[in-house]
Amino acid sequence: MQGYVKVSNVKTARISDMVYGHFIEHLGRCIYGGIYERGSPLSDQRGFRKDVLEAVKKIKCPILRWPGGNFASAYHWKDGIGPVEKRPKLLNYIWGGIETNEFGTDEFIEYCREAGAEPYLSVSLGTGTLDEALQWLEYCNLDTPTKYATLRKQSGHEKPYNVKYWGIGNEVYGPWQVGHCSASEYAEKLRQFAQFMKGIDPSIKIIAVGADDPEWDMTVLKHAGKVIDYISIHQYHGSEDHYETISSVYYIEERLKLLRSLIKHLKLDHVKIAFDEWNVWYQTIPEKEMAEQGIVTLEESYALKDALFAAGVFCVMHRMSDIVEIANVAQMVNALGIIKTNKTSLVLTPIYHVFDLFVNHTGRTRLDMKLACDTYSIKAKSFFEGRISFSLENVPYIDGSATYDERTKTVSLALVNYKDGTVKVTVDLSDFKTLSTQAVVHELTGPDAFSKNDFENPNIVRPSQKIIQLAGKVFDIELQRLSLTILEIKIE
Repeated sequence: MQGYVKVSNVKTARISDMVYGHFIEHLGRCIYGGIYERGSPLSDQRGFRKDVLEAVKKIKCPILRWPGGNFASAYHWKDGIGPVEKRPKLLNYIWGGIETNEFGTDEFIEYCREAGAEPYLSVSLGTGTLDEALQWLEYCNLDTPTKYATLRKQSGHEKPYNVKYWGIGNEVYGPWQVGHCSASEYAEKLRQFAQFMKGIDPSIKIIAVGADDPEWDMTVLKHAGKVIDYISIHQYHGSEDHYETISSVYYIEERLKLLRSLIKHLKLDHVKIAFDEWNVWYQTIPEKEMAEQGIVTLEESYALKDALFAAGVFCVMHRMSDIVEIANVAQMVNALGIIKTNKTSLVLTPIYHVFDLFVNHTGRTRLDMKLACDTYSIKAKSFFEGRISFSLENVPYIDGSATYDERTKTVSLALVNYKDGTVKVTVDLSDFKTLSTQAVVHELTGPDAFSKNDFENPNIVRPSQKIIQLAGKVFDIELQRLSLTILEIKIE
C-alpha cells in the first residue's frame, strides 16, 4: 500500500497547548498511591510522588482537572482544607473506600504549580450549593478581608490562587450521577452559577456540561450560552479489535463536528469545546484487595493499539483547533491511567509516549495538509459493552497532522499508520523554499497491536529516534506497521 502527503506552507490555525491536558480524580489509586503517597520513600515532604511528578513534567501538563469526574458531584471542598490531621475521614460512596481528605484544594494547587499546569476545578451540582461554589471561588481567587479569603491566608497561602477554569457539574445528564437532572434544569442552574461566580471574579472561564446529545447540548447552549465559555464532551472508546478501536477516532471527529455545528448555528462564537474526558476504556483489572473492599479501581493495561488511538485523537484535535481548546485525558495515573505505579517504581504506558512525542516534537501552528491513502469500512461497537455502535465508510489507514514551531523554525509531520503492514508514503514539501536536507525521525511501534509495557518489561513499546537524509523536497518514507512517526525538518 502507498500513500501521499502534501504539506503546504499555509498556516491555518493555532493549536492550544491545553489540548494536552490531564485529569485526576479520587478514584482507585489515581491520587492516593498515584500522584500522592505520604510516607513513601519515593515521595517528597509534601507527599508528592517524585517519580510521577518528573514524568508529568516531561510531558508539560498544561491544565489539570480535579476533583472529578463523578467524585466532584458529592465533594465538599471545606473537608479538604486546614491541618491534614484534623480533616474528616469520610466514605467515598461514589467509588468506594475511605476518603481521608489529605489531598485537598491547597495540595492540588501546589501540585499544579509544581507541574506547571493551570488548575481546573469542577464544582459540585449534586450535594453542593451555589453558596458553597461562591465560597470556594472566594477562597481560591480573592484578596479581600472576607471569611474565606482570610481562611486561605490563615492556612499559609497569602496570595490568591487565581484559578481560571471552573466546571459547573459533571455528567449530570446521566442517572449514575449525583445531581442527575434534565437539560432545562441543568441549564438554569448553570446560568445562575455562571452569573454569580463571574460577578465575583469576571476573569474566570466557565465550562458547561455537554452530553454528546444534540438535544441536551442545544438546550444548554440556548439557555446559558451567553454566560459560558466552554461546553464539554466526554468520549471513551475501545475494543479488543484493533480496527474498531482506531475507527472510533473518526467517530470522535464527527461528534466534535456536530457540537461545533450547534455552537455555530446559535452564533455563540465565543463558546469553545472542552474535550475534558477521553480515553480507551475496554476492560478493567481490579486489584484483588481493593475489589474485596468494594473499591472501584478501573485500572487498564494499555497496548500499542490504544496509543495509536490517542495519536489519532491528537490529529483530530489539531484539525479542529479552531474550536477545541481544552482536552483532558482520563486519567493521569493508575485509574484509566497513562502512568502506572507500584510501591517501588512506575511504568510509562504507550499512551504516555504519544503525549511525549506530540507535546515535545510537534508545533503549535497547524499547516495545511492533504493526505491520500487506502481506506476501509467498518461497523464498530464502542464504550459500555457496545451500547454505542456506529458504521463508518472510507476510513483511512493513515492519519496525520502537519505543524510548525516558530521558536525552533521546524516543520513537524506526524503520521499514524493504523495498518498491520508497512506503508510507503510520498511526502511533498515542495511549497517550502528552504528546507534542511535531513530530518529527525521519532517512531513509536511494537511487536504487535496488543504489545504492552508492564513492571517486568517496561520498554516493550517505547519511542526511538534516528536522523535520515532527504532526497529533495519530495521524498519517500516507509511507515512501520502499527506506528506513530514524527518527522522534524528545519527551515533554513
